Amino acid sequence: MSQATRTGRRARFWMATAAVFALLAAGGGTAAARTATPADDGAVGGNVAQAQLVADSSRSKVDRESKSPRPGKPPRPTPSPTSSPTADPTPTPTTTTSPPSTDVNVQIPIPGYTTGFRFGDILVDEARGRVYITGGKGTDGLIVTDLNGSVLRTLPDIAPGAAGMVLSPDGSKLYIAAGDQDWLRIVDLDTWELDGQFVGKTDGTMTCPKDLAFAAGQLWVSWGCESEPTAGIGRVDLATGKFDVYGVEAIDERISSAMLLATSPAQPDMVIAGATGTSPALLVRFEATATGLVQRAISRTDGGSVKQLAITPDGTGVIVPSGAPYYHPVLRTSDLVEVHQYPTVTYPNAVAIRPDGLVVAGTNSSYDKDVWIFEPGGATPIATYEFGHLPNQETWAHNLVDGALAVSGNKIYAVTDQLAEPEMVTLRIRTLP
Repeated sequence: MSQATRTGRRARFWMATAAVFALLAAGGGTAAARTATPADDGAVGGNVAQAQLVADSSRSKVDRESKSPRPGKPPRPTPSPTSSPTADPTPTPTTTTSPPSTDVNVQIPIPGYTTGFRFGDILVDEARGRVYITGGKGTDGLIVTDLNGSVLRTLPDIAPGAAGMVLSPDGSKLYIAAGDQDWLRIVDLDTWELDGQFVGKTDGTMTCPKDLAFAAGQLWVSWGCESEPTAGIGRVDLATGKFDVYGVEAIDERISSAMLLATSPAQPDMVIAGATGTSPALLVRFEATATGLVQRAISRTDGGSVKQLAITPDGTGVIVPSGAPYYHPVLRTSDLVEVHQYPTVTYPNAVAIRPDGLVVAGTNSSYDKDVWIFEPGGATPIATYEFGHLPNQETWAHNLVDGALAVSGNKIYAVTDQLAEPEMVTLRIRTLP
């Protein structure tokens, strides 16, 4: 090879190398290249090619660094590689919405009702799709709603001191205790015609009927005025309308305050009675006969007076909320011995049981849940409900009224009141899980 040829090759090599380093400098990258020597006859093409790969790699890194996210901003998502040239379909935007609320809160005026003082009763008539509500001492009307809470009818001035209620065995009539006097109001549920039944004493003193129950073909009426030291359970002969004010034939202790009554289709001759004005309260299991009530078991609550009674579907247990202890006890109906506890909170004051045994337990708890739902025999609630102030109202929270719980199908019915709303209650309807 001539000197001129070697000189030309060196010149071309150094020109190429200069070009590569110029390119690297322009790209801001650095690279390590294998050193070529002029004596390597095949080096020019190979070194240029390798320098070009290093430069491309450096440029690629520079490009990646220039597109890195700024601090504080999330990186853009990197598409996953795919072997298909077909683009992924554009996803359809979705929105998450909460299901519509099924809560119902119906404010119901009850003239004469004293908030936090006394309440009458709540009764669900499933056959007619109605709910009946009375307000207790000082009131005199009947409020009728449908099962969704819409007020269907208000019957004022029909039962002074409208208290406990019961449906006739055939479901055609509603009996209401006129607790401020001494008679019962009978409402024909087909025609709304009114009738009455005397349940007073022959000496003219008041009886103040409290609650009602049908058993053994008789209508049993508990009675007792607050100002009187005696009380009792009377019997209405449905055939003649005659009232026997002392319908209890055998009992070990004197009844000294009006009692709540509960019966069960599973044991049609059984009547459970619980006193409402003593603490601890008297509890009695009676057998109803054609002539009177006979004591079969007697006991007392561990706490206060009885707020409501509910018998299990098979008739073997009765739940007795009485303000304390702070749970809902289940007593065996045969001997009134406690056999189970549904753990709730302070001041248990209401209970209802669905035909399948589901337990709805209520408490008068200003700073805790108001209603607790249990499977039969359970120890952990499957749902709870809180009755705070009404929507769009900044008031004190509502409290569940004593004895103001009912259940029908998949709904619970509760009555609450609030001190700032005298002569007013609110019907709360909630859907069970």
